[in-house]
Amino acid sequence: MPIASARDYSLESADVNVTVFPEGIVHVQESLTYHFDGTFSEVYRQIYPPPGGSIGNIQGYCDVESCDFYVTDIYGGYELVGRLPSPTPEQVTFTTSYDYYGGLKVYNDVSELHYKFWGDEWEKPLNDLSATVTILPANGSDITYWIHPNDYTKTATINGNKIAVQADEIPANSWYEIRAIFPRLTSPDSRYVTLYDQNAKFQIFSTESQYALKQKALYLVFMVFALLALSLLLAPFYLYFKYGREPDIEYVAIYERELPYDSRPAVVNAMMKDDVGVPTIDGFAATVMDLIHRDYLSIDDSDPGDIVLHINGSEREKGDYPGLLDFEQDVLDLIISHSDGSQLHWKEFQSKLKKGTSFYTFINSWNKKVKAHIDLEKLFIEKGAKKMDYFAGVLFLIALLSLFAVPWLGDSSAYPIIEKLGFMPIIIAVVSPIVLVLNAKYRTVLGRWTPEGKLYMERWKNFKKYITDFSDLKAHPPGSVKLWDHYMVYAMALGVAEEALKNMSVIVPKEQFQTSHFHNRVYVTGYSSDFSHAYQVSAPKSSSGGSHGVGGAGGGFGGGGGGAR
Repeated sequence: MPIASARDYSLESADVNVTVFPEGIVHVQESLTYHFDGTFSEVYRQIYPPPGGSIGNIQGYCDVESCDFYVTDIYGGYELVGRLPSPTPEQVTFTTSYDYYGGLKVYNDVSELHYKFWGDEWEKPLNDLSATVTILPANGSDITYWIHPNDYTKTATINGNKIAVQADEIPANSWYEIRAIFPRLTSPDSRYVTLYDQNAKFQIFSTESQYALKQKALYLVFMVFALLALSLLLAPFYLYFKYGREPDIEYVAIYERELPYDSRPAVVNAMMKDDVGVPTIDGFAATVMDLIHRDYLSIDDSDPGDIVLHINGSEREKGDYPGLLDFEQDVLDLIISHSDGSQLHWKEFQSKLKKGTSFYTFINSWNKKVKAHIDLEKLFIEKGAKKMDYFAGVLFLIALLSLFAVPWLGDSSAYPIIEKLGFMPIIIAVVSPIVLVLNAKYRTVLGRWTPEGKLYMERWKNFKKYITDFSDLKAHPPGSVKLWDHYMVYAMALGVAEEALKNMSVIVPKEQFQTSHFHNRVYVTGYSSDFSHAYQVSAPKSSSGGSHGVGGAGGGFGGGGGGAR
């Protein structure tokens, strides 16, 4: 079998120019420079409209010949694609432009632009960012602005009505934004802006002051608690060597070509993740797929833009479906409760889940029900992890004596210093809770599998290898499309649904592949991300109302992500 050549790309620079027109339309032009090592066919940029708003006048091009530009719809937004020539150029600058309608907020006392220059969906770091914001309806003396998080900022200046920003490297999955306020538009039009019948200037200044105060406090604690943090840094190593090393077992198989255990997909997901016993959103998505596979639901994708779930046996009452465990019944009941009794439109379902906090509450309760079906004591020993809990908790209490003035330390995406402390624990007041959270999430590091638990984990790992290894799948394919579908459910639970579906689409004859429940890549790979987004949106917010934003916590529109493929 030929060896695939290695390939990679980097994001060298981004040049972002934002213009606020007098009527309130926000025009954006971006130029992203990619450096390629290997063969790539496309560069792409994903953009999303502001809440309640829209995007128009989308255009794009590359600085190389034979680079075709096109736009496709994705869930909640658009994907802007530049098709690259062959061979792949070493460097390409991809330029896009578009208009945001409803992005500018207009209150009774001020107008507000809260825009992400860079979104947290990029999987690569950005080496350099240059940005300008030109506010045509105002001049320099009337504009007040803030940059979040300021840790990345190299320079930020204002000249007349133009703000110029230079930023150093922005890490992967991190965002960078500007918030600017200026006098209220004289005659705002709801076609172009979002109107709020309330004052906001005082609240915005208050939020930004709190953000700046927290940032200064974090840096002060960094200097004071360096020595105490060193002990917290060394403790995990000691506990790992004493309690965390795994037992040896007699198991030498390379692949598992059948399901190794009769475990529900959500249980497998919970056991195979670092936070042992707690499922991720992939486990929830896999349970939905399992209900489809087991014919409690059926899916109609004849119109890819309007996917419909049909409830089989819809004449039954909620909770009256035999053969389901309690957490599976809860998922089916959730779907039924959002349906018209017989069917449910996928986009409408996702929209409903994002309203209020009920889905967030549901998932947290659902996780506990899944965990109740796992005999953790039989499979996993937590002694080392529990000792780390105790040690970090004691140090945290000590730190609280000096940190009582800091109500909370905030989000690491808004305060990058917290992420640094997670790798170099120096501030006890931050590192202790972070260690507690990480220790809760990654129990397998300081805890230890029992021999039975180790075998369980290794067999599922080998099944995961099997469904993602094209060569072995081709040589030993599942015997039917129905069995493929069953394996796809577990691929979702194991976090490799997209790769498994790709293999399935190549190996299974096209006519048979079309009979699969899960032949449509768009919605299969979108299951988990749709539910993850709904879970995040439905989480309780520290403040309510669209008027206030969230200051240094990433409240701006724009952002999005992109990459190369």
